[in-house]
Amino acid sequence: MNIKFRVLIAYLFFAVATSEMLVHATPEIKAQSAILATLNGDQILFEKNADKKMYPANLTKLMTALVAYGRCNEEDTVIISEDIKNYISPFDQTMNLKPGEGISAGDLLKAIIIGSYNDAAIALSLHCAETPEAFVDIMNEQAVKLNLFGTNFANPTGEHSEMNYTTVRDMLLIYKKIYSIPFLRDIVDKAYTTIPATSKSKERTFWTSNSLSNGYYSLRYLYNYAKGGKASASTFGGSGVACTAVKGNSRFICVVLGSVQDESVNYSFIDAKNIFEYGFNNFVLKTVLRQNDIVSEIKVKNAKGEGRTLLLAEKTVQCYVKNDDDVSNVEQIKNVPESIVAPLKEGDAVGSVVYTYNGYPVGEAQLLAEGDVAASKIKFLFGSILWFVSLRYVKLFLIVIFGAVAAYAIVVASVLIKAHKSQKIKKADKTK
Repeated sequence: MNIKFRVLIAYLFFAVATSEMLVHATPEIKAQSAILATLNGDQILFEKNADKKMYPANLTKLMTALVAYGRCNEEDTVIISEDIKNYISPFDQTMNLKPGEGISAGDLLKAIIIGSYNDAAIALSLHCAETPEAFVDIMNEQAVKLNLFGTNFANPTGEHSEMNYTTVRDMLLIYKKIYSIPFLRDIVDKAYTTIPATSKSKERTFWTSNSLSNGYYSLRYLYNYAKGGKASASTFGGSGVACTAVKGNSRFICVVLGSVQDESVNYSFIDAKNIFEYGFNNFVLKTVLRQNDIVSEIKVKNAKGEGRTLLLAEKTVQCYVKNDDDVSNVEQIKNVPESIVAPLKEGDAVGSVVYTYNGYPVGEAQLLAEGDVAASKIKFLFGSILWFVSLRYVKLFLIVIFGAVAAYAIVVASVLIKAHKSQKIKKADKTK
């Protein structure tokens, strides 16, 4: 074997080994915290300090938009307050809303999510709750309802405050909630939007600052699979981004907070891209349960016939597993009672099954009765009697009655025995 061929073989071996290491390596990122999940948020694929409290800065506006959407109709006309400038500093990013200007709530939601304009956030907070402070109270109430245990808001704009904080796990839940609302999902997925002119302003077009999904501000971070999303940067919070990416049938959400931004590089975009690539390259979607699969069998009390029924999966459950893994490592946890009482109808929910992978929940499904199970009147009557007799107070009553009857029987028996003995003695005396 000549030297050139040996070098070529060695090079190819090194290239394959290196590519394997890169594919399976956990992403190294500069961000203080990050999380990667499936688009529905049901499965976590990667996390770093997911519960660490961070300053969300402009990502706060995702919650502002969510709360405002719930408080008003997107077709509502918002009249800009005369004192709106009292809530805006000269350094805030604004769309230059003018006092008395009428603009739809839907257009303000676009301005909040895509353009990240502070005056739009203030305008909606005043429209929905009269004061920004009252609106913040509603934001925090909503946070409790969404089980955001590491989150508190101090303002609707994301202006820095020690009391305005969140975690990437909580921000994932906020993003997931926004994605469940078609109107907001359509906005957050856009790279740019144009809103019509008003009586006091010309037509406006603004672009998302998330450079993963568009090149308006910078071409260097463009990521072909990214969609819309929202970016953030501040002195105290560092750089961050919340974004979705779609490749084939894989659809992920990534949230990055507390990354590094210097004069030339915004590492939150680089971090997010590396995390997305880790997800796309290392995980594959597999089916762990198919609709109508038999999952369990259950005893049916008081039933005609055999008294058992099969439990079928309500739906198909899929989850992501690592490329070199298989579904046998997805743990199945059944939540099924030992028995159930007839009658039972086909399709009745009897229990559930939950799946976990690497310690994370990945999906669940209800378990449905395979068919009708009629009740037996005789078994029902007998079972009812047994049930009645098994009641604590009934047992005590029966014990007392049994004890009384037994005592009475003993007394009667004792009296009869004594009487019998007495008669024997009398007969014996007569014979003498």
